Amino acid sequence: MSTNPPSPTHSQSTPLNPKPLIETGYNLVAPAYLAWSLRLPRPARTTYLTRLLSHLAPNSHILELGCGAGLPSTRTLLAAGHRVTGVDISAAQIALAREHVPEARLVHGDMMGLEFGEGTFDAVVAFGSLFHLEGGEQGILVRRVEGWLRAGGWFLCDLHGGDAGSVVREDWLGDGVRMFSCGLGGKGNREMVRGSGLVVVEDEVVGERIGGQEEMFHWFLARKGVGEVEGL
Repeated sequence: MSTNPPSPTHSQSTPLNPKPLIETGYNLVAPAYLAWSLRLPRPARTTYLTRLLSHLAPNSHILELGCGAGLPSTRTLLAAGHRVTGVDISAAQIALAREHVPEARLVHGDMMGLEFGEGTFDAVVAFGSLFHLEGGEQGILVRRVEGWLRAGGWFLCDLHGGDAGSVVREDWLGDGVRMFSCGLGGKGNREMVRGSGLVVVEDEVVGERIGGQEEMFHWFLARKGVGEVEGL
């Protein structure tokens, strides 16, 4: 999902319902977004994904929220010997994912509409996707993630690392394409993740060069149902 490339103009007003805007935006730019994102070095994502994989048993079941076109993260998880359920709001992204990672279980839909039983997954990951939700929805979803994880399961995500607020980016990767994102600020991010009941193992704000400017990402690696994590 999004890594927030720069755009000519920004609007601080939040649309009444940003979901159609997000779905339409990704449908319009899916191939261009894939080509653009694969050219970006993402050292923090690579580092955290490697750390997560080191903690997972073989054939773990992983939920990826905002799987996009399935590259590179979904493919990396599958190549490591795990089962992946990927979800994305964009039909165009899911179509690309079916080409790139046909062995994954792929679901087209709004992540807020997902329903899974308690303890379904060994890990849940969300790369560049949770900040497309409105602020209140982010907290609701992270609390649901805690329930979907088995005891000892892992959650890995990146959130907006800058100030709190919502932004609609105009001409996002294409003329007339608009994109919504929302950040809670560092304090809000920490309160949200810790308030879900998950145990935070790593909490780091990382700056990365995205499209010629520095963007801040707030990374969390957290675990369910443990008071202290060994071997880190």
